[in-house]
Amino acid sequence: MRSGPIATICCFILNVVLFAQATELNVTSSSINDHDTNPSLELLVDTDDKTNSITSNDIEDVRVDDINERENFNVITINDDIQYPFNEKLLIRPLPNNNLLASFAFEMESETFIPGHDESRSDQYRHFTVFPKAIEAMLGSTSTRQLHLRFTRGFWDAESWGRLPHDGFKSGGSGVELWAIIEAGSQKEAFDQWKTLANSLSGLFCASINFIESSRTTYPVKSFQPKSTEEGLPIFGGDETKNNKLYLLRASLANEPICTENLTPLLKLLPTRGKSGISSLLDGHKVFDSMWHSLSIDVTTHCDFNTQTCKYDMDAEVDMVIHVPYTLARNEHPIPRPTPNSELRCDLTKPYDIYQCFPLPESNSLSFEVSEIFGKPIRGSNLISNNPSKVCVDIGDNHENNSWEALLKVNGSHFGTDDNCFDLENKDDYDIYISSSNTNEIGRHSEKEEDVPLYVSRSLTGYGQDRGGLRTVFTNPTNDTIRAVYFESLPWFMRLYLSTMKLESDAAGAGLDLHDVITSVHYVTAIDHKRPTHLEYTIEIPAGTSLAITCQFDKALLQFAEYPPDANHGFEIESAVVTILKPWSYQIRTSTLLLSLSTPDFSMPYNVIIITSTVLGLIYGSLYNLLVKKLVTIEEADEIASQVGLKSLITRLKKKFI
Repeated sequence: MRSGPIATICCFILNVVLFAQATELNVTSSSINDHDTNPSLELLVDTDDKTNSITSNDIEDVRVDDINERENFNVITINDDIQYPFNEKLLIRPLPNNNLLASFAFEMESETFIPGHDESRSDQYRHFTVFPKAIEAMLGSTSTRQLHLRFTRGFWDAESWGRLPHDGFKSGGSGVELWAIIEAGSQKEAFDQWKTLANSLSGLFCASINFIESSRTTYPVKSFQPKSTEEGLPIFGGDETKNNKLYLLRASLANEPICTENLTPLLKLLPTRGKSGISSLLDGHKVFDSMWHSLSIDVTTHCDFNTQTCKYDMDAEVDMVIHVPYTLARNEHPIPRPTPNSELRCDLTKPYDIYQCFPLPESNSLSFEVSEIFGKPIRGSNLISNNPSKVCVDIGDNHENNSWEALLKVNGSHFGTDDNCFDLENKDDYDIYISSSNTNEIGRHSEKEEDVPLYVSRSLTGYGQDRGGLRTVFTNPTNDTIRAVYFESLPWFMRLYLSTMKLESDAAGAGLDLHDVITSVHYVTAIDHKRPTHLEYTIEIPAGTSLAITCQFDKALLQFAEYPPDANHGFEIESAVVTILKPWSYQIRTSTLLLSLSTPDFSMPYNVIIITSTVLGLIYGSLYNLLVKKLVTIEEADEIASQVGLKSLITRLKKKFI
């Protein structure tokens, strides 16, 4: 809660007075026993002495229900069932090859506010319940109307696992990806607000987002567009002399590592702080030990133009793919050790001996509890939400041929439901028991929902340090024509030549021309050190067709200070984004690329320093000898040497005493 200093002091004084007066009020046991059956709290008010007594421990968490007059007391019933606009859900979905997808979803809303309302005055204040105050202050100071942040690492095997969770709209490319819609009077002003937003997020999430600058920022035209709503995104206006507009900005850091330092700030933004509810399962050691993981935050502004008020909606998602046998073995033996002979699973159809053998594939029979995967059970419900915490296991419908089983474990007992969804409603520890006699049989509610509509892969071609090529392959496995938008942001040192773009296709796409599949192109050339290459085009891939689009580029030379410490490792090129428009809504990101550039010999400065020091030493030594020392003959040198030193001293002493 945020308020002015005067209001805060007055509230504190009032609480102290109420607490002091509560000790002076005499409540008879009979009046209390008469209402033992009422589960709500009571506020007793003595009308004669005008003395108030609050029996609740938390004054801010009570709500007045009704007032009943009873003899000399007015009884105010207070309900302790506090509910806030916060929802959380855990979805568990088995994947082929003994993998498991766990998706944590958190939704929260802010309190309504009036745009442009001055809250710096002491009589104006804002209430904060479940929505993070840090996020709202950041959005207000940078005039951000929409914010989307992604932390993603790993490889999603679309051919084996199917569609991405949330149809790909909640996951990003490898590294950190950020885009936002900012209200500003000009593009320059919007970029300044963008830099402030990036710096704020960098400090909040302990990431290198502050390295986002103009050379990494693009202004998408067709991709990353907000979903159309009846109200649309609001424009608050600000200064009357400005004609504000909304600007969409986007940037990515492909080489950013994702670790516990990014997950901990996300948990602190939740009202439960990771202490209760499904968020209590989230632990950095478990999340980032997975095969693929993604953290996402989406904040949107919604306004009611009838009441002239607005509010923020925030969705936080944590998705991960876990290999169950590996995780169970890791928890059982944190320190790796050789498998005992009794636990070896050998293929006896192949050669073997007492020392080694060919292993059998992993067993298809699997049973485990969620606490064995995450290292702890679910610590009760969140207890503050409009709806209880929910856990769903997506294993299809419960029928006789279903090889999967999901049960809720609480207080040592197991319970099941028809839809395999469980509501967590109290403070007990919960656990989910999952078993399968054949993990290769994955139950699906709809085959159409699981099919991937488009496969996209991207690679580098060519060799040498001065030029190369970019090849993108689109494969449409469906029976419908796919219409999608391809977005590419390349660093300025990859000088792309749009005139070299060519189309290659398989037999199904024979006879197609580049203009037949690409309907529109948006291309912005790069500016050295200032702006990246921005390429967007709309493409249509016929049913059952595989297309490849190639383009050539030159490699520019970097300045000495622009090379990273591991320059020989190469430069990571961020993922391309493909947004499917028709006939489905889906988003794909390709894998990142590793580009090798001409790398200078970083030992040359050391060599130059050594050679320069040697030459200067020789010159200085020669000049010093010429200026300080005297040139004499050998005879003169011997005579001078005989007059100095120990031998000369002994000779003089002999002459003096003998």
